[in-house]
Amino acid sequence: MSKLQMEGSEWREGVAYARGQFVDPGAAVIPIEDRAHQFGDGIYEVIRVFEGRPLLLDDHMERYEISARAIKLPLDRSLDELRQLVVDAVARSQLKDAQVYVQLSRGLARREHAFPAVPSHLSLTVRPLNDADFYRVREHGNRVMFTEDVRWRYCYIKSLNLLPNVMAKQAALDAGYDDAVFVRDGYVTECSSSNIAIVKDGVFYTHPATERVLHGVTRRFALAYLKDAGIPVKEEAFTPDDLLHADEVFTLNTIAEFSPVVEVEGRKVGVRIAQSDSVLRRLQAAYQTLVKGL
Repeated sequence: MSKLQMEGSEWREGVAYARGQFVDPGAAVIPIEDRAHQFGDGIYEVIRVFEGRPLLLDDHMERYEISARAIKLPLDRSLDELRQLVVDAVARSQLKDAQVYVQLSRGLARREHAFPAVPSHLSLTVRPLNDADFYRVREHGNRVMFTEDVRWRYCYIKSLNLLPNVMAKQAALDAGYDDAVFVRDGYVTECSSSNIAIVKDGVFYTHPATERVLHGVTRRFALAYLKDAGIPVKEEAFTPDDLLHADEVFTLNTIAEFSPVVEVEGRKVGVRIAQSDSVLRRLQAAYQTLVKGL
C-alpha cells in the first residue's frame, strides 16, 4: 500500500453523511441497488481543508454542478445548501487538516440502464489528512511513466468511473514509478489523478480545458496567478518529447497541490524546478499565501 494511502482503521476516522443524516463512517448505508454502486452512475468532488476551512469551495461547487448537468443528474439540493453542509461537516469533524469527499449518485432503483425517476442521493465524508508525505512529494518530486490514454471521451466530467485511472496508477506502481502520464494521439493529456504542466523558456504550457481532461481547480488557480504575475501561458497540448525537454515539469491537484516531476522512465527531467525563481516554486508560494489567507 502506498504511504499516501490511509492504512489500518484510519478509514473509519472523521465524519460521514448519507441518507440525509450524519452516520458512523463505518456504517453500511449504501443499498445494493444504488446506481453509484452498480453503474458508477454519479459524480464526485474532493475538497482540501486547511485549519478547519475548505479551500476554493466555490470553484469545487461550480465544477460539481457542471459534471451533474453533463450527465443529466439532478442535484438533491441547491449549491448553497451543499456549501453549508460541507462547512457544517468540517466543523462537526473538528479536524484542522482534512479532505472532504462529496459524491452524488443517481439514486436507488432496480438495476436497469435507463435513468430512473428517483431522487438522487448525496453522501459525504470528512477524513483526516496527514500532509507530511505530500510535502515530501512537493519538495522532492515524482517519478513517472507514459501510458496510453484509454479513458472515455468526456474526462472533464468528474465521474465515478475511474477504473482506467486506477489501472494506470497501479501499473506505474508495479513498474517502480509513482504515477502514470496519459498520452492520447501523440499528446500528453494528464496524469492518473492530476493535471500536468511544463515550462519551457519561461512559458507555462498545459493541455487546454477540453473534454479530454479534467478542468482542475488547482489548474484554474494556477492560470489566474500566472496571468496576474505576467508569466506567459499557452493552453495547448504538448508531446511527450516536449515534456522530456522542458525546463520544468509538474503536476497540479487538490491534495498534492503543485508537485515536481523529476524523472520519466529513468530519464531526469525538469532540471530548473529546484531554482527559487522557478514557476513551480512561485506557484507553491502563491498557493501557501492563499491558504494563509483563509
